[in-house]
Order: sequence, then C-alpha cells, then structure tokens
Amino acid sequence: MAGVPQVYVVRRASRTNGAACERLLKEGPRASSDVDLLAMILGTAAASRRVADAAGRLLDDGGLPVLAHATAESLRGVSAIGAPQAGRLLAAIELGRRVFCRCGPGERPVRGPEDVNDRFRTYTTARKEHFLALHLNTRHVIVREELVSVGSLSASIVHPREVFRTAILESSASLILVHNHPSGDPTPSDDDIQITLRLAEVGDLVGIPVVDHVVLGDGAYYSFRESKLLR
Repeated sequence: MAGVPQVYVVRRASRTNGAACERLLKEGPRASSDVDLLAMILGTAAASRRVADAAGRLLDDGGLPVLAHATAESLRGVSAIGAPQAGRLLAAIELGRRVFCRCGPGERPVRGPEDVNDRFRTYTTARKEHFLALHLNTRHVIVREELVSVGSLSASIVHPREVFRTAILESSASLILVHNHPSGDPTPSDDDIQITLRLAEVGDLVGIPVVDHVVLGDGAYYSFRESKLLR
C-alpha cells in the first residue's frame, strides 16, 4: 500500500495536464498562460500543484526574457524540477530560439535606445540586476543576445573578458550593453560609468566598439550615447 499515494499523485497530475493540453488544442496555444505552458513542458513527474508552483517560481524574477537564459544549474535549484524536466525546458527554450532566429523579425536594425528599451523592458520587473551584451552586425541588426551576468539587488559583476569572448568568436561588428536597475531609477551609478568606459576602451582595442549602454528603469531608460558619455 506504500506505493498507492505515489500512483494517485501521478494520475492526478496527468489529468490536470491533460485538461490543459485539451484546452490548448481547442483554443490554441496563445490562449494558454505562461504558467500553463511551462507546467505542460515540465510534465507529470511531480504533483500538479508542485509543477504549477515551480512554473510560477521560474517566471517570478523577470518572466520569459530571464527564463530564456536559464541554465541547467539554475533550473535544478528549483524544487520539483529534476534532470528530465530541466532537460525538456532547456530543449524547448533552444527550439524557440532557433525558430525565432530563422523566422522571426531579426532583420530589423536597432535605430536607437528606444528600440532597446522596447525590446527588453520586461527586465524592469526583475529583482536582480541582469547585464546583457547585444551583438550587432554591420547593419546594426542584433544577431545574438547574451546574458553576461546576474547580480544582486543593486549591482552586477562584469568583466571585459566575459563581454568580449563571444563577440570576438562571433566576429560581432559592435555591441550594445544593457542592464536593469531593480530600484526603478535608470540613473547610472559611478560603478556603471566606470565599467562602461572600461568596456568601451577594450572595444576600441579589439575593434568591436561599444555603441551604447542602455540602463532600464521603471518606465524610463538612460542612454550613455544620448548623454554623450559614449562617442
């Protein structure tokens, strides 16, 4: 009889996910919430409530844009997510990334910091600083988005080698730096200014210029280029 509760839990989760799948097939995937979609990917290895809770926690710190840069280690740190669930989720994220790169609006060039703010504004809900490097081609089209580091409530640790390693390997034409301020105030700190100027110097040395650094805040942004802190 010791195994009965486990069988019951699996069947209960299966019924719950089955209903979500039926609703998705009937109404279309766009009618499903982010949490429901995640729960269906995570599957029935845990009780349905635990799966839903895990899906909610994955979206709690920045939503889908932050989840898009998840690692196996970060996923395994969430309760109710084991290796199979982490693998399925990483596979789904990578598949979505490939579809977007091959079929999405990737040929639209970045015209200014407003475009950056519009594209990455969801990071303003993150409770930690996220520092990204946007790799551009010669037409200022973003060809790669790289999450360089995730910091604390008030700072992120960024080293030039982490920013330019991929840029050199990918032969990027230029970079735009982006990070969020969880406080909501996009005004750059002294550390923000120092690291930006340092990265700009390294960019000039390796021939991959930093054309802007956009700090995201609550309903506002700060552009180093517009403020004349970058050429």
